[in-house]
Amino acid sequence: MRKMLMALLLLWGTAVALCAQDLDEKYAAELLKPGTEAPDMYIGRSKEGKPMRLSELRGRHVLLYFWASWCGDCRRETPALKEIACAYPSDKVQLVGISYDTDSCAMQDYVKKQEIGWIVYSELKKWKKDTTTDRLYHVSWIPTLYLIAPDGKVALATVMVDKVAKLLETLYKK
Repeated sequence: MRKMLMALLLLWGTAVALCAQDLDEKYAAELLKPGTEAPDMYIGRSKEGKPMRLSELRGRHVLLYFWASWCGDCRRETPALKEIACAYPSDKVQLVGISYDTDSCAMQDYVKKQEIGWIVYSELKKWKKDTTTDRLYHVSWIPTLYLIAPDGKVALATVMVDKVAKLLETLYKK
């Protein structure tokens, strides 16, 4: 009985891994390719209230995280993103959440409850209909993640946070 249970668990784990890989291949296929210059865009306001652009973060890795508070897959990724945010100082790796929420209160409530400390910005417009960021970065699925290299070029584009974590570990030898 124990051997059968172990075999089923192994089979289930393999199936989950294959489904995740299929998901990445399907939704990441249209994303910007590594080496592509990351399109510059407005990403919100600094703590001092000054408008900020993505290009102002050059010199460090920037993890762009396209998400929404109403997205179940996005909510499941929050703990892994918090681990990344804690593992690297913001002068090395800066997270930037680009939300597709249309309700500012819902987004801010989620950010507060989850104690999210990275930059969060939303156009507060309907995703895939009125937003600019999804067109700039070819976002057809959320969550979508881009790791932007210090030189402003795409290092990785994926829908799987574990791929980002592994690359950062390699880059920073954690």
